[in-house]
Amino acid sequence: MRKFFLFLSVAGIFLYACSSSTKATGSSTNSLVPGDAELKAIQVKYPDVNIQTLNDGYAIYTGPCTKCHRQKKLFKRTEEEWLKSVDKMAPKSKISLSQKDALWKYILAMRAARPSPTK
Repeated sequence: MRKFFLFLSVAGIFLYACSSSTKATGSSTNSLVPGDAELKAIQVKYPDVNIQTLNDGYAIYTGPCTKCHRQKKLFKRTEEEWLKSVDKMAPKSKISLSQKDALWKYILAMRAARPSPTK
């Protein structure tokens, strides 16, 4: 019974954090959460991409990708370097081909919608 209440407490905290009014919407340049701007940017190259695909990519980028190391800055690598990295790390993180595709499209969308910071 204690485990059940612990589970409910953790689940409640998680749900509260996800529904918080301060949740990022993708409009901030500091946010990693995809929004309308990122969706429109990726649809130029991939018209069939939807917000769910980008959210799936975000979940992988902030989940399995950071399980072993910190998040990599999206603008530090070229598109080619990201593609090599995603191809190399996908088997190690045991993500499916559809998850790999979502991650790739998320990275492209974030980079396309936001200006690259100056070095």
